Amino acid sequence: MRQFRSSKSVIMRCKQSFLILSVITIMFLTCSCGESDRTAQEEIGALEENITTAQDESDEPLYESQTIFRMHMQDLDECEDALIDSVDRQDWEVIKKCAMDLKNASAVVFTGKGKDDLPREFVLIDTMFHYQALAVVEAAESREMVKLNIEYEKLRDTCDRCHEKYKTKDM
Repeated sequence: MRQFRSSKSVIMRCKQSFLILSVITIMFLTCSCGESDRTAQEEIGALEENITTAQDESDEPLYESQTIFRMHMQDLDECEDALIDSVDRQDWEVIKKCAMDLKNASAVVFTGKGKDDLPREFVLIDTMFHYQALAVVEAAESREMVKLNIEYEKLRDTCDRCHEKYKTKDM
């Protein structure tokens, strides 16, 4: 029986590692020096499919230190406030900078844990957040306000989805 549990654990870790490697590969190909054949929006669509099939198997806390995690999330909140302000002013360069700052932030990294120690859905939502922030950058580059508003709302939705599922009352 013990060997069965060990084998099951190894299989689960292999599945998680494969998923993580797939996400990293997609991100690398999207952000590499060459032009990607897929837009950020297409990448988000693929991630949406994965998120709907992901199921959490852990009731452990998401972070090593609640204080550090909370501090980083407050920084993201301030960055979002700056983004909203720059959208109101239609300052396209600042919009791009703020969106890139959001893209380069990672709730997964803020947890202080490895991706394989976190719920799969949490990792997928974090990855979708990165792609959606990139879609905001693309919208800012096009200087189309309607497109920017749509992409920002989708970015905000990734935050809301994650908070709805993972934010605890003590945070």
